[in-house]
Amino acid sequence: MKNLLLTLALLAGGASAQTAAQSVTTTTSTPQTSTAPSSEVYPSGYTFRQMLDALGALKGVNLRGVGFDDRGYLNLTVADDAAREQAIAQVAAAGLPTGVLAFGGVPVSGGTPPGTVTEAPASGSQTPAAPQNSSLPTNGAPLAQAHRAELSGPQVVRAGEANTWSFNLTNTGSSAIHLEHGACDVRFEVVNAAGEVVRTDPTNTICTLQLVVTDVAPGQTQEVQKIRWEGKDAAGQPVPAGEYTIRAVFRGAGILIRAADFRVTVE
Repeated sequence: MKNLLLTLALLAGGASAQTAAQSVTTTTSTPQTSTAPSSEVYPSGYTFRQMLDALGALKGVNLRGVGFDDRGYLNLTVADDAAREQAIAQVAAAGLPTGVLAFGGVPVSGGTPPGTVTEAPASGSQTPAAPQNSSLPTNGAPLAQAHRAELSGPQVVRAGEANTWSFNLTNTGSSAIHLEHGACDVRFEVVNAAGEVVRTDPTNTICTLQLVVTDVAPGQTQEVQKIRWEGKDAAGQPVPAGEYTIRAVFRGAGILIRAADFRVTVE
């Protein structure tokens, strides 16, 4: 284990990381790096390749310990809060998801120690709770940076007619948000006034293999993707007139972002 961690620390290229690896102890288990493919997705939503890349971005960070746990996080022990912030900043600057990091077994996003599956969003984020009845994805780490996600678009539509809404991401924190994701990573469903999902998130969507980069500076708002609803139910029939709610989530690069519910009147 010690030799493995030392090798991994050397990938970071920093003397402090090497020193940390020589004395590290860890209570978490380590994925089988010699046989597991780098593209394998762990319960955290991240791949082993992402953990390695994040480690390589930590040059110069004052690390006391480093290891991989079986949930799929790069688990760090740092000297102080300044080193913690430096680690997060350097991983983000490298264009990597900061949610892959954990400190003392707790994911950087404010999640829970090993043995649990629930993670809290970043401080300052306005993240709606996941609904009980939903066809939308639920797995993925919360975005580390403070943020707000919401839809914008028409509030009154006609049944059977197509309209589009924008999934917008606002950076309410002090560090930049950088996302690299697919062109169809925003999913949505439509719920009627009785709370029934009338338009489910389709499982057979055909999407182009296009890489999209979304950068949001502190205090700025950026459109992530548009969604389109034709005012129809899952069977392709126009929905009855009434009040409906559009629920949307972004899931890409191991990150899950839930937008605030958007109310729509169908005439």
